Amino acid sequence: MKLVLRQEFPLGRFHATPWRVNPYDDPHGEWPPSPWRLVRAVTARWYQWAREASPEPDVAQLEKLQAALCKSTYAFHLPPNARKGSPLRQYHPTEFGWRPAERKKAGTRSYGTSLVQDNYWCVPPEAPVWWFIEGDDWTDDLRELLGRCLERMTWFGRAETLTRIRMAGSTDEIPQANCTLADKRAAGAVPVLSPLATATREDIERTTDNPEAVKRAVPPGAQWLYAVRPQRPAARERRRVPEHRPDCHLMQFAIGWNVAPEGRAIVRLTSRFRGSVLRELLKIKSGEPAATWPRVGREIRDAVADMYGKDAEGQPLKGPRRHTEFLVWCEDDRPTRLLVWRGARAFDADEQDAILCAAAHDVSWAAAGSDSDVWKVRLVPLDRAVPQPPGFDGTRSDVWESVTPYVPPRHNLRGGKERERESLAEQIQRELQQRGCNTPVTVALLGVPKWVAVHVPRREAGKRAFIGDRRGQMIRLRFAAPVVGPIRLGHSSSFGLGLFAPCPPLIGRFAPRPPQ
Repeated sequence: MKLVLRQEFPLGRFHATPWRVNPYDDPHGEWPPSPWRLVRAVTARWYQWAREASPEPDVAQLEKLQAALCKSTYAFHLPPNARKGSPLRQYHPTEFGWRPAERKKAGTRSYGTSLVQDNYWCVPPEAPVWWFIEGDDWTDDLRELLGRCLERMTWFGRAETLTRIRMAGSTDEIPQANCTLADKRAAGAVPVLSPLATATREDIERTTDNPEAVKRAVPPGAQWLYAVRPQRPAARERRRVPEHRPDCHLMQFAIGWNVAPEGRAIVRLTSRFRGSVLRELLKIKSGEPAATWPRVGREIRDAVADMYGKDAEGQPLKGPRRHTEFLVWCEDDRPTRLLVWRGARAFDADEQDAILCAAAHDVSWAAAGSDSDVWKVRLVPLDRAVPQPPGFDGTRSDVWESVTPYVPPRHNLRGGKERERESLAEQIQRELQQRGCNTPVTVALLGVPKWVAVHVPRREAGKRAFIGDRRGQMIRLRFAAPVVGPIRLGHSSSFGLGLFAPCPPLIGRFAPRPPQ
């Protein structure tokens, strides 16, 4: 008769250590589950069933069940996606006594501890282990008795391995066996403890500290057979499918850190995140993990132009700001949010995926040549319940103040003197007019200038060593009439500098001084 058992591990783990094996010496654990363990588990559950059924258990009935299990052959269908888990180590309490134990030292009474290593296999809860048991001694009565024992089995292996095991029913889709047991060891085979056909009840019920079993590598009544596990399929990363937001022009990320990013490092942070986004977008569009701008075709270059800010020929996009901007929102002069903004066209599904994939990796804000993990930030996506920062929500105001330092696109000083028609106020007025804002504005300087890093295009990176640092200035803009944002002005305004926020006219963080 052939029996089929269906065994599940609801918690997704099978914890078991082979017979008399030190967990530190065998990090793999037992897999597949050993038939010897099944025989002993069924025996324990038989005693439970017998106490419930009759005050005088029929031991002869148990011996028939044990004989049928021991004389059977075993095969398995193991879940192909089962994986060996990373060993866990934890301290377990031992005897209660004085700590420390020396009489001459002061101590307290408490439990001792012992370090234990937990080896286990990860088994998908929805993927059962199928047992194929075949033998000549099985009868319908023994089959029914086995089912009664299996109904009472709640754990298998160590006590933390919860299990459900039952006889396969007529509605089950039973797969073919993919793991059999052999007498001789072959390449890649693992030992599995199985019962001998001559095993007795005394053999099965012996404990590990029994004098007849304590020094034996194989317990009496058992033998080693060898199993070749099914080949695991190649591991593939499951692409996370986030919710794609329609009409999405702004994506926000909270910035988490061990060390707060410096204000002067804003552009280093945004430019590196932008580079990661571009790599992810090219990977998605081309299907090639190592895709780069020079290697992809013109069609893909056109598809990513709004993210790159360049057309297929590598020239900057013309007209109103079509390209994506990577900005930083600061509170109390500390970066708290990273913003990805594009006003001309909403982000499509691929662009949203690329931005989220890039945010899954830490971003460094350190200067070139430093790779310390201390100088990295973690970006946490913020959902639509988080309001947009002031200036991005359509608010109109006649007074706007700097969130990040403004760096003039052209040098306003020469030899310590202000250049003609290149004052900060004139450069700001000129840039606002170029962007279609003709409302008159007055400019007031807040605080003192400070050095900040600016974005340096690759084609200019080798000109001078100090080209990446410029003087930035906090500024207040007062318009003759309320205007709508967002307002980004000056050098590297697409990389986080020169960002302004609306504020009440009489509230400022710094005392203003007249423009130079």
